[in-house]
Amino acid sequence: MKQNYLKVESGEIRAELHLNCEVEIFTHGRSDRHANYNELIAKQLDAPIDYPPVMNGILEGDTIAIALEDDVPDGTAVAIATADYLCNHGVSPVQISIVVGSGRSSQVAEIVNQFRLKHPEIRVVIHDPKQQDSHAYIAASDSADPIYVQRELIDADVTIPIYCLRTPDCPNASDMFGISPNFTDVATQNRWNLAWLEDNETHLNQHSKLSLEVGWLAGIHFVIAVVPSVTGHVSAVLAGKPSEVFALGSRDMSASHNSQCDLVVAIVEGTEHQQNWLSVARAAAQAEQLCGREGRIVVVCDVKKVTRGIRDLARDDMASSSNQGLLKSNAEDAFPAAIIRAVQQNRSLYLFSSVSASQTEALGMAYVGSAETLQHLIEQAKEVCVIRGAQY
Repeated sequence: MKQNYLKVESGEIRAELHLNCEVEIFTHGRSDRHANYNELIAKQLDAPIDYPPVMNGILEGDTIAIALEDDVPDGTAVAIATADYLCNHGVSPVQISIVVGSGRSSQVAEIVNQFRLKHPEIRVVIHDPKQQDSHAYIAASDSADPIYVQRELIDADVTIPIYCLRTPDCPNASDMFGISPNFTDVATQNRWNLAWLEDNETHLNQHSKLSLEVGWLAGIHFVIAVVPSVTGHVSAVLAGKPSEVFALGSRDMSASHNSQCDLVVAIVEGTEHQQNWLSVARAAAQAEQLCGREGRIVVVCDVKKVTRGIRDLARDDMASSSNQGLLKSNAEDAFPAAIIRAVQQNRSLYLFSSVSASQTEALGMAYVGSAETLQHLIEQAKEVCVIRGAQY
């Protein structure tokens, strides 16, 4: 039987899988990669989508906030290229701030260090959803819950969000304005997360409607969206009017999979910044949609340690009540843990990572310790599919 060979690069994990011709391979993101970020940004900001050149909307002396969402592929390089463009077109670095999420400490440290080297006069603001006085009230939900957004983004004369395009069903995916849920307060984020976990269409539609209102009230008229490559880097950059950018980019990320497989292998490809528990959760959630009735899931993601929120998976509580308590605790990786627990209620979940066998099994997941073990699982299953770029 004819075989295909798939090279897997997930953090420091390297494997070559032998797949027969019947194995379906789905890709989230494009296959090509572009690394000249200054060229990509300049092309988009000079001629945005359904929007005039970006400098036409910036007046002398305007303050500009660049909002960089967590886990954007090569996000630091894209943000620096955006700052380069603004400075090359007459904007003083002291007028610019870069606002970053606090979700990944290693990524935040990289951003701070890189901006200190390249643009030391640009302020780096780290968004903390739990620090209420750093937020500004922007709107109320239909249930009268107040919505707060990072104050730096509201106070700036011009705000330019940078976010990563993901499939519509991907957990914690950004809205079209690049603001919700990443740059909202912790109460808003928890409501957003619970809506996803409950799969409540009415609740989700309310959040979708509210994100439109929040984006408009926050004065977001222009965004930069990164189209990921399946290898965890940048395939393209889109910039312009939020609705048009989102519509165009979503065509590349739509996940119309109808397979019902015995085994789904979800691969989180890319650098160390992509190898985290939120990526594991996103991959598991997307893989579940392709599983048959008795289907199993293998997530390949080179996570290194078990965080406080993930340790909660070792508890035997019922998923719904345990997840609500977990989210309220605001523990690190609480939402990824809640997603993983929800998947575990219905599926056997395997993990191929750098976490030890004993730790993996204590979390209720089966341990995959080598490429040979993964290959064996693939060969034993009748119907197999693989998702590349499963974190998108």
